[in-house]
Amino acid sequence: MTGTTVELQWASLPDFAGLMREFELALPLDERRRAERFRVDAARGCFVVGRTVLREALARALDVARSDLVFELGPHGRPALVAPEPPAGLDFNLSHSSDVVVVAVAPTAVGVDVEARRDVPLADRLARRFFAPDERDAVLGAAGGARDHAFLRIWTQKEAWLKATGIGIGMALRAVEVEPDPDRPPRLAAVDGSAEDARGWSLAEAEIPGAVCTVAVRGGPPEISLRRFVPTMPDGAGPR
Repeated sequence: MTGTTVELQWASLPDFAGLMREFELALPLDERRRAERFRVDAARGCFVVGRTVLREALARALDVARSDLVFELGPHGRPALVAPEPPAGLDFNLSHSSDVVVVAVAPTAVGVDVEARRDVPLADRLARRFFAPDERDAVLGAAGGARDHAFLRIWTQKEAWLKATGIGIGMALRAVEVEPDPDRPPRLAAVDGSAEDARGWSLAEAEIPGAVCTVAVRGGPPEISLRRFVPTMPDGAGPR
């Protein structure tokens, strides 16, 4: 299998300090109304930044203006591009955690999951409940920050693949077996106990400061093109 390039853009919410309202007003009316439904500032900020970065990433990939993009929500709440008509195979995905937002765009099925590096007090309990035996042992066998990192790395591998397939919560996390060894590259090892079903998919890590991030794609190992979104005053900010 040949690999593919995944365009990955990420943003840090603190970079938007003092500009969040302007970026919200620059969104289309339907997205501004969705943003207004969030009563917690952090959640509202994640939505605004997520939609801003998503529009930037797709506009760059399709060579169109951000305002030309029209989305509709799929059955699981995942946005789908309806205008302009995307090229065959184009896919995109979004993830956020704490104050980090990541958007992935690829010419094949893609999923991305990001988790802010942090203490995970329930790592042991969650690993016993949701992880396969070797994954669980990798978490329980580590200590301190290494245990937290092991947990988050395994978690993002599973979530990235589930998001790429669109299965989401339709499959138990334990059924998605991934690489538990932090010294080895991420990979999908088995699905429902079948290594055959895991073939045809690749996982890769992205180096984002203060976060653990995994990308899943259909096909060979991807090349990650990583870009940070640095906000400036958005075009078209203001009531519409």
